[in-house]
Amino acid sequence: MKGNIVSLLQAGCCIGSLLSNLLADPIGRKKAIMAYSVVFVLGGLLQALATNLDTMMAGRFIAGLGIGGTSAMVPMYIAEIAPKKLRGRLGTVWQFLIVIGIMLSYFVDYGCVRGLPLGNNQWRVPLGIQVIPGGLLLIGMFFLPESLRWLAIKGKHEMVKANLLRLRDIPEDDPELTAELQEILAAADLDREYKGKLFSELLNKNHLHRLFIGTMLQIFQQWTGTNAVNYYAPEIFQSTGMTANNIDILATGVYGVVKVVFVAISFFMVDTKLGRRRTLMIGSLIMFCAFFILGGSILGIQNDNGGNLKTAAVGAKGYVAIIMIYVFAVGYEFSWGPICWIYCSEIFPTHIRAICLSITTAFNWAMNAVIAKVTPIMMANITYGTYFFFGCTAVLMGTFVYFLVPETRGRSLEQIDEVFSGKILVHNDTYVIDHGKLAMDAEQGNYHE
Repeated sequence: MKGNIVSLLQAGCCIGSLLSNLLADPIGRKKAIMAYSVVFVLGGLLQALATNLDTMMAGRFIAGLGIGGTSAMVPMYIAEIAPKKLRGRLGTVWQFLIVIGIMLSYFVDYGCVRGLPLGNNQWRVPLGIQVIPGGLLLIGMFFLPESLRWLAIKGKHEMVKANLLRLRDIPEDDPELTAELQEILAAADLDREYKGKLFSELLNKNHLHRLFIGTMLQIFQQWTGTNAVNYYAPEIFQSTGMTANNIDILATGVYGVVKVVFVAISFFMVDTKLGRRRTLMIGSLIMFCAFFILGGSILGIQNDNGGNLKTAAVGAKGYVAIIMIYVFAVGYEFSWGPICWIYCSEIFPTHIRAICLSITTAFNWAMNAVIAKVTPIMMANITYGTYFFFGCTAVLMGTFVYFLVPETRGRSLEQIDEVFSGKILVHNDTYVIDHGKLAMDAEQGNYHE
């Protein structure tokens, strides 16, 4: 039952992300985000006020529709209003904000369990609090401009210019503003040229290659086991022997802090130095080691307690297991956490990016739903084997990246197109990232989309 309640939200997310284009193109990115915010708030209220299981399940699914839609729309909106110099960083900062939200939710849960009397309010309050960020997004969007690119596609050139002046806060005759305006209008002309040819473009061999890589990366991101830990962290910490005074929930909060710290580090250090491929492979190696040591520790604890983890007390093996949960968070948050979203945002041509991102995002949420459903079943039936399973998937993921995922860091759009038009196996690719050129481009704001 727990798996059904958790996974139904992710099922809604999958459908919401697939349906995002149905709203985004006719009514605009801004209004679509506002509409999905309303859907999410409605779902949150249904959950918080539920008096029976059917209402709770309906609330979970409706909230998922809102989350799925905004998860596809918000990165697109940011990319379409951000200046070139900030586009790359703003396009990835949402992963940082996601883990902040996860961390805060852990501590809200801890506070409710510790501070509220035993009863329904211990779950109603945290479910009700989720309405607040949804409401803030809805209200905040009233004060933000419509997407520049959407306005240009609709032929509203004067509104594009007015919003661009508002966003950039520079004089109307500034050469940079003129150049950016021309670039936006040219991109819109290209989109109109491909109107009606979208699916034929999507079936192009080059584009199918990109879609396959992007989809597999999003599938693998979920099979890292990250959301298995996110959703069931208290139970995982309990299996190490942490049961006294809700210390398992507090340890889960600390896990959230670790995630925030290392996703922040990834923005400023790791990806810049190592590129996409190497970062993903190093992350896979760290997660493989963490899960196998964690699984071995849980196996030892189980054997020491006659096969019953519920009677275990924290000992040396338990502390090792706890440390490995945090090590896993480190490995994930500087690699597969942010890099999958970065990679997908830069491999698709502009005219098919929206539909490709909705497809890859939908696969991410679909796998998320599967993970939410099967994790409690795996933990109940194979206990330590759960962690060995995720350790094995880390090996598979690293192997996939080594052979099939080309480096995109620092490559121009033309170079990326050439890479995906060429050979499928890329393990012997001799491309070297030119860090000097990247630094110069950053100073000049010359980022490719």
